[in-house]
Amino acid sequence: MRKEYVIFIILLGALLPSGCAENGSVEPEPSVSPVETPVEIPATPSETPFETPVLPAEVPQGPAGNVETPENTSDQIPSENLTRTEPENLSETPVGMPDTQAEARVVEAKIENFTFNPESVTISTNDTVRWTNLDPITHTVTGPDFTSGALRDGDSFELSFTKKGVYRYYCSIHPSMEGVVTVEG
Repeated sequence: MRKEYVIFIILLGALLPSGCAENGSVEPEPSVSPVETPVEIPATPSETPFETPVLPAEVPQGPAGNVETPENTSDQIPSENLTRTEPENLSETPVGMPDTQAEARVVEAKIENFTFNPESVTISTNDTVRWTNLDPITHTVTGPDFTSGALRDGDSFELSFTKKGVYRYYCSIHPSMEGVVTVEG
């Protein structure tokens, strides 16, 4: 009987590894790739623009990493197809006198066909950008220190920029959708 147990254990040891692989072949070890740890960039009050959301919505989390803030961005992207909404009542200021009551402007940006249009917007400090989703698909406007939450077809999101710099943003649902707001003095 002891001899039978020894033979059984030997056969079990030989057959068990081949029984775990498909078609009796040895399975390769799964490859392990290193995972990049996201780096969180702390927001300071001087970097955080004033946010005015139009709709309260759930805030989806976007991909981390490669977040640029005004301090680490050196490229200036020119704006194209910029549409500005001019205020109706413009006060006339004599030449050479500073206009202390300059009104902030609202710049319109569209979300359509899975793109931000225009992709690049140049504004002055205290101006506001209003993004309106014209796609039947939900999108977001997500930057290093702000997010719109889910914007459904027809929804809008406004954000006032109070500090100079370049603010890169993207759609956290469709990360290939990217845009830039350049805030000048």
